[in-house]
Amino acid sequence: MLSKTSSPSGGPPAANRPTATPILLTPKQAARHLNLSVSWLAKRRLAGDGPPYIKLGGAVRYAEASLQQWMKGQQRTSTSG
Repeated sequence: MLSKTSSPSGGPPAANRPTATPILLTPKQAARHLNLSVSWLAKRRLAGDGPPYIKLGGAVRYAEASLQQWMKGQQRTSTSG
């Protein structure tokens, strides 16, 4: 029988397992990753229609996984609309 503090795999309970730390990029690194300019990212942050970002104090950071997901959402099959 399993105790309340163990998991079926024998490791620590799920609540105590370390989670993967997201890779955070600076605006300059994110711009390079997207092949866009830092100013384009700043303008899109202001307009609210760019990739999602994180504010840590006064620092802006972009999660690499969020950039990948945002890029997938930008795919188009037509030039109209």
